[in-house]
Amino acid sequence: MKYRVQKSIKEFVCLGAECRDTCCKGWQIGIDRESYLLYRGVKGAFGRRLFLGIDHKRRCFRLNGQACAFLNQEGLCDIYKELGRAGMCKECKGYPRHREDYGDLWEWTLSLSCPEAARIILQDAGQGTWQEGTLSGQRSQRASLPAGNVPNRAGQGEPPVDERVLADLEKLRGTMACLIRERSASWGQRLAQMLVLAHDFQRHWDEARKKGACGTGTERSQWAEKLSQRYLARDNAERFRQRMEGFGGQEREKALRMAAWMRLTGRLEPVLPGWGKKLERMCRRLYHTQDMDGQQRIRREFQAKAAGLGQAWENLALYFINTYVLGAAYDGDVYGKAKFVAFSVMMIREWCLFRYCLTGEVTMQTITEAAYRYSREVENSDRNLEMLEREFRTNPLFCLNGMLRVAAG
Repeated sequence: MKYRVQKSIKEFVCLGAECRDTCCKGWQIGIDRESYLLYRGVKGAFGRRLFLGIDHKRRCFRLNGQACAFLNQEGLCDIYKELGRAGMCKECKGYPRHREDYGDLWEWTLSLSCPEAARIILQDAGQGTWQEGTLSGQRSQRASLPAGNVPNRAGQGEPPVDERVLADLEKLRGTMACLIRERSASWGQRLAQMLVLAHDFQRHWDEARKKGACGTGTERSQWAEKLSQRYLARDNAERFRQRMEGFGGQEREKALRMAAWMRLTGRLEPVLPGWGKKLERMCRRLYHTQDMDGQQRIRREFQAKAAGLGQAWENLALYFINTYVLGAAYDGDVYGKAKFVAFSVMMIREWCLFRYCLTGEVTMQTITEAAYRYSREVENSDRNLEMLEREFRTNPLFCLNGMLRVAAG
């Protein structure tokens, strides 16, 4: 069993009551079986409070308004105060550390939906570098690894991971990361190259699967290697820049597509209060209160100021790449994962553009707030993630040329 832990995880320390947006608000927190049995055994006044504060049918903590019933007025957890860290459920103990299981590979990352974790992710000088190792059956070694919330893939009936598929996806993920770090290319071009690379790989992968099991793995691996070499070639950035020129000069279509993306996102299941109304305000301010010349002037000003935070933008894209691309080992949809990367980064940039329109500033704090709020609304809701996956597969709004037109802006 191999494992990878992002080195930045060691930097995370919960801010507790000092956190400006506690993770104990905004969603219901599930309780694992072991913790649930522990809570049922607590006696006395706090035991009675635990019994009343749990939705036993759904096995989660009840909410007091938008907050967990055990979040006190000081912004601290009463379960932690009464029972210590050992009394915390696995979800609370692990968050914002997240573990993804890919068969014989486990990966730990931080979740962007925590404000402090988002700050660490965006300012990470190592840009998501991993500490790697081999996991033995020794209990002491497992105890040295971080806690982390784990998706229940077995409950979703997903097949086991093919190690050859995983190896090809790891190569593809590494190539995507290199493209995002290529600072000789414009920001939009980097996202576009990453998207087209995934599209090309998906096309060859689908064709190989149609031929049947015989030779599928070999053909897929060959194309993973060929495409990686092609996209990392020294002259590729310039050739792609020339290709992207064909998507220039279509500002009105870009604005209409971006507005449509934002309206679609406004239909997601609300996790944060006022999410839909905020997107409506963003839509009006960015696309409907100025003519096209005014919109383009604001975008040029924003891009000039945002360029000074280049590493933060790279880290943002790398976060989504590292978190989602290998998930294609389960569903075979690496192109959909790349769409989600590009969509997420561009939506967060639009949020920052909206803040720039209001304040005239683009800072690290601007990006951090936009990133963690987007993540809470989208990543922390399985229903919202599933809805976006369907849209990426079926909605013509997310065709390749359409997304390239938005990226070109």
